[in-house]
Amino acid sequence: MLKLLKNLFKKPIYIEVAEAYWHKLPEEIEVKWFRDGEYIIGKITADGHDFMTQGKDARDFIDMVNDAVFSVYEIPKQYFDVLNAKRFYPKQEALMKLNDNKISFGEINLEKELVKVS
Repeated sequence: MLKLLKNLFKKPIYIEVAEAYWHKLPEEIEVKWFRDGEYIIGKITADGHDFMTQGKDARDFIDMVNDAVFSVYEIPKQYFDVLNAKRFYPKQEALMKLNDNKISFGEINLEKELVKVS
Protein backbone atom coordinates (compact mmCIF):
# COMPACT_ATOMS: atom_id res chain seq x y z
CA MET A 1 0.00 0.00 0.00
CA LEU A 2 2.81 2.40 0.94
CA LYS A 3 4.60 1.64 -2.33
CA LEU A 4 1.41 2.42 -4.26
CA LEU A 5 1.06 5.77 -2.48
CA LYS A 6 4.70 6.65 -3.19
CA ASN A 7 4.18 5.89 -6.90
CA LEU A 8 1.12 8.16 -7.01
CA PHE A 9 3.15 11.13 -5.78
CA LYS A 10 6.30 10.36 -7.76
CA LYS A 11 7.41 13.23 -9.96
CA PRO A 12 7.63 12.36 -13.67
CA ILE A 13 11.04 12.09 -15.34
CA TYR A 14 11.56 13.66 -18.74
CA ILE A 15 14.44 12.57 -20.96
CA GLU A 16 14.93 16.10 -22.28
CA VAL A 17 15.24 17.44 -18.73
CA ALA A 18 17.70 14.65 -17.83
CA GLU A 19 19.81 15.62 -20.85
CA ALA A 20 19.77 19.27 -19.77
CA TYR A 21 20.92 18.29 -16.28
CA TRP A 22 23.67 16.11 -17.79
CA HIS A 23 24.97 19.05 -19.82
CA LYS A 24 24.91 21.22 -16.69
CA LEU A 25 27.55 18.99 -15.07
CA PRO A 26 31.29 19.67 -15.56
CA GLU A 27 33.17 17.70 -18.20
CA GLU A 28 35.80 16.56 -15.71
CA ILE A 29 36.31 16.39 -11.97
CA GLU A 30 39.41 15.80 -9.87
CA VAL A 31 39.31 13.60 -6.79
CA LYS A 32 42.10 13.39 -4.21
CA TRP A 33 41.48 10.46 -1.92
CA PHE A 34 42.93 8.64 1.07
CA ARG A 35 42.04 5.68 3.24
CA ASP A 36 40.96 6.22 6.83
CA GLY A 37 40.34 2.87 8.45
CA GLU A 38 37.63 1.13 6.46
CA TYR A 39 36.63 4.23 4.46
CA ILE A 40 37.90 5.93 1.33
CA ILE A 41 37.58 9.69 1.81
CA GLY A 42 37.83 12.06 -1.10
CA LYS A 43 38.05 15.77 -1.83
CA ILE A 44 36.32 16.55 -5.11
CA THR A 45 37.17 19.61 -7.20
CA ALA A 46 34.82 20.57 -10.03
CA ASP A 47 34.61 23.97 -11.74
CA GLY A 48 35.99 25.75 -8.69
CA HIS A 49 33.76 23.89 -6.23
CA ASP A 50 35.48 21.82 -3.52
CA PHE A 51 33.49 19.28 -1.54
CA MET A 52 34.05 15.92 0.17
CA THR A 53 32.53 12.47 0.30
CA GLN A 54 33.37 8.97 1.49
CA GLY A 55 32.65 5.34 0.70
CA LYS A 56 33.34 1.92 2.19
CA ASP A 57 34.92 0.46 -0.96
CA ALA A 58 35.82 1.56 -4.48
CA ARG A 59 32.35 0.99 -5.94
CA ASP A 60 30.60 2.73 -3.05
CA PHE A 61 33.10 5.59 -3.21
CA ILE A 62 32.51 6.17 -6.95
CA ASP A 63 28.74 6.08 -6.34
CA MET A 64 29.12 8.62 -3.53
CA VAL A 65 31.32 10.87 -5.71
CA ASN A 66 28.60 10.90 -8.36
CA ASP A 67 25.86 11.57 -5.80
CA ALA A 68 27.92 14.42 -4.33
CA VAL A 69 28.46 16.00 -7.75
CA PHE A 70 24.76 15.67 -8.60
CA SER A 71 23.86 17.29 -5.27
CA VAL A 72 26.32 20.18 -5.60
CA TYR A 73 25.02 20.89 -9.11
CA GLU A 74 21.46 20.82 -7.75
CA ILE A 75 20.23 17.86 -9.78
CA PRO A 76 16.83 16.75 -8.41
CA LYS A 77 16.98 13.38 -6.62
CA GLN A 78 14.49 11.74 -9.01
CA TYR A 79 17.06 12.19 -11.83
CA PHE A 80 19.97 10.51 -9.98
CA ASP A 81 19.10 7.01 -11.28
CA VAL A 82 18.71 8.26 -14.84
CA LEU A 83 22.04 10.13 -14.72
CA ASN A 84 23.85 7.20 -13.09
CA ALA A 85 23.79 5.52 -16.51
CA LYS A 86 25.84 8.54 -17.60
CA ARG A 87 28.28 9.23 -14.86
CA PHE A 88 31.78 10.06 -13.79
CA TYR A 89 33.81 6.87 -13.78
CA PRO A 90 37.55 6.26 -13.34
CA LYS A 91 39.82 4.62 -15.88
CA GLN A 92 40.70 0.99 -15.16
CA GLU A 93 44.11 1.79 -13.63
CA ALA A 94 42.64 4.32 -11.18
CA LEU A 95 39.88 1.87 -10.25
CA MET A 96 42.48 -0.81 -9.52
CA LYS A 97 44.27 1.59 -7.13
CA LEU A 98 40.99 2.35 -5.35
CA ASN A 99 40.38 -1.39 -4.96
CA ASP A 100 43.92 -2.05 -3.64
CA ASN A 101 43.86 -1.66 0.16
CA LYS A 102 47.68 -1.45 0.18
CA ILE A 103 47.51 1.94 -1.58
CA SER A 104 46.66 4.55 1.04
CA PHE A 105 46.09 7.65 -1.11
CA GLY A 106 45.83 8.83 -4.68
CA GLU A 107 44.36 11.24 -7.18
CA ILE A 108 42.07 10.55 -10.11
CA ASN A 109 40.53 12.64 -12.85
CA LEU A 110 37.06 11.53 -13.83
CA GLU A 111 35.43 12.43 -17.11
CA LYS A 112 31.75 12.24 -17.97
CA GLU A 113 31.04 9.10 -19.88
CA LEU A 114 28.31 6.64 -20.65
CA VAL A 115 28.83 3.44 -18.65
CA LYS A 116 26.80 0.37 -17.87
CA VAL A 117 26.03 0.24 -14.19
CA SER A 118 25.40 -3.28 -12.91
